[in-house]
Amino acid sequence: MKFRFVFMLVSGLMLACPFSVWSAEYRCGQPYEVVAGDTLGSVAEKVYGSSIKYNLIFYANRGLLAEGPSVIKVGQKLRIPCEQAEADGPAPEPAPAAVETSPVTGSDARLAVMVTVPDANRPGYDSQQVIQLLTAGDYAPFTDQSLPQGGLITELVEQALTATGIRFQLTWINDWSAHLDPLLKQKKYDMGFPWFYPGCPGKDTLRCEFLFSKPVFEVLIVLFTRTDSTLVFEKDRDLEGKRLCRPAGYFTHDLERAGREWLSGKVIELKQPHSVKDCFDLLLAGEVDGVTTDDFTGRDALARLGYQDRITPQAREISVEALSVVVHKTHPRATILINRVNQGLAALHESGRYDEIMDRHLLAHWSRVETLQPESR
Repeated sequence: MKFRFVFMLVSGLMLACPFSVWSAEYRCGQPYEVVAGDTLGSVAEKVYGSSIKYNLIFYANRGLLAEGPSVIKVGQKLRIPCEQAEADGPAPEPAPAAVETSPVTGSDARLAVMVTVPDANRPGYDSQQVIQLLTAGDYAPFTDQSLPQGGLITELVEQALTATGIRFQLTWINDWSAHLDPLLKQKKYDMGFPWFYPGCPGKDTLRCEFLFSKPVFEVLIVLFTRTDSTLVFEKDRDLEGKRLCRPAGYFTHDLERAGREWLSGKVIELKQPHSVKDCFDLLLAGEVDGVTTDDFTGRDALARLGYQDRITPQAREISVEALSVVVHKTHPRATILINRVNQGLAALHESGRYDEIMDRHLLAHWSRVETLQPESR
């Protein structure tokens, strides 16, 4: 049974289930049983008072909602992350003891580096060679030095490695274009994160030179349209002849895969301006029919631009893409390192620690997005 969670429908659904009555029956931490007429947006409105937080519920129930956020079924019991998790939940693991900042020498001298070195007394410490990790910032809520514990994926990767006894150093180099080649390909660093798996073999020959861990986190890639648009994306053929926008430099493998030859078959017209903002401006100007990007980037940009009332995500996702840790295939310990990451992630899931970390970061992120004021343009 499929339901749309277009946000303009929330007020109508609330008539059948008044907030005051529902909230009186609900207790934080209890599962929520789906009833007829529910959508993730309407459930989020009931629980959090904001439909924008629907993906908190989706990510908390990723295994149950395998068909995507637009498909929920009567009788399903959903885990609802407690909004108090950030304040009252388990404390994050202690930060690494040593932090230093230094310039990169040689050809990469333009890049700034922050290195974090785990304390030898931390649980799981291994006296083997230190593994060099590489990431970059400005990618909320996943990786950024200004975020608690460096962001959601940074904390998950560090905790996964700690769980398997790997000793590591984390380096921040804020130039994503330099990460895969030359820094990881030439093994100046052992592992990098987070990277989308492109589906190999494929056109992205560089990424296919790497081994990918199991997903650290899976991200919704959604289609944003104008609120006054008549376009409804339920099946791929609904986008035939449409003009879509995705910023230059973003992956396109989800638009070109087996059974979906949107680019080579010229099913859609793809425009690729410089930024997400440029895409949204083209949408409002009527020059494209939709903007496709990940849910976090898109809705963060809408809040900053003040476009939330004019642009909304469609119910059906374009794709669900995995963010992973990568190691170049020529690394002498490539398979061993990826296996250790996978073992650590499995341990986090089994212990419940994964959900605790995810809930804390996502709740903090959407609370921040709700308070964003439009930037001057």
